[in-house]
Amino acid sequence: MARFDLPQSKLRTRRRKRRVVVAILWFALIAFFAGGVVGLTYLPHLRVVEVSVEGVEGTEAQAVERIVREHLEGRYVFVFPRNNVLIYPRSQIVSDLHAEYPIFATVEVRAKNLRTLHVVVAKRTPEALWCGEARAAPAPCFLLDEQGVAYELAAQSAGLAYTTYYGSLAGGVLPRQYLAEDPYRSLTALAAALEAELGTRVASVEVDHAGDVRLHFAHGFEIIFVLEDGGGDVYERFVLALQAQPFKEHPVSDFAYLDLRFGDRLYYKLK
Repeated sequence: MARFDLPQSKLRTRRRKRRVVVAILWFALIAFFAGGVVGLTYLPHLRVVEVSVEGVEGTEAQAVERIVREHLEGRYVFVFPRNNVLIYPRSQIVSDLHAEYPIFATVEVRAKNLRTLHVVVAKRTPEALWCGEARAAPAPCFLLDEQGVAYELAAQSAGLAYTTYYGSLAGGVLPRQYLAEDPYRSLTALAAALEAELGTRVASVEVDHAGDVRLHFAHGFEIIFVLEDGGGDVYERFVLALQAQPFKEHPVSDFAYLDLRFGDRLYYKLK
């Protein structure tokens, strides 16, 4: 029995072969391009070999450099070198340095040149203490910076130099935030203004879960107000209260407290 192919069938066969050849060519081109990209990441002049550290010295600088170099070891997905200056794990380095050193307020990592990474750190400056959620239940004290971040266990003698704050801390590991940054800054500014007004030190500030604040002076006087009222409003009402008859007849040190939580109605108690 004889057989012959129709012209249309031959055409489909040629097209199928052509598609196979094109697919093979594209695959080869992509493989060549990918291999070239991988090869470029291994060029010696794009590999980080030096790490410089600014902001700390001695053993601290050495420890920072060690952490950075650990992140530069190995490869991404077993292919791309992690110490390539174009794809080094910058975010991971910054995150790990913050976690390892809560005292670092800022960490900046950048390429100084194609072979060197430069790390710049800035330490937090202590401004106050956090010593637990309430004065009635003190806890080990931690240093607070100007943003209200608890970052380091304080020395036992630190209480003589700083105002002590009480209240909740956010987070589980250092650094941890006391209140939010804006309310904390408002509280510290208010404490400074009241110290200047009365000429005596604010010993402690306690913020309870309801948002009530008790600002306690070294001579025993206490001002009670609501955190949401804001420092400026609280200060204005306190200055007005000093002009009232009871405060004209007695020095502030004779009072146990002044309660400013109820608007224009002020409550006080003598010792």
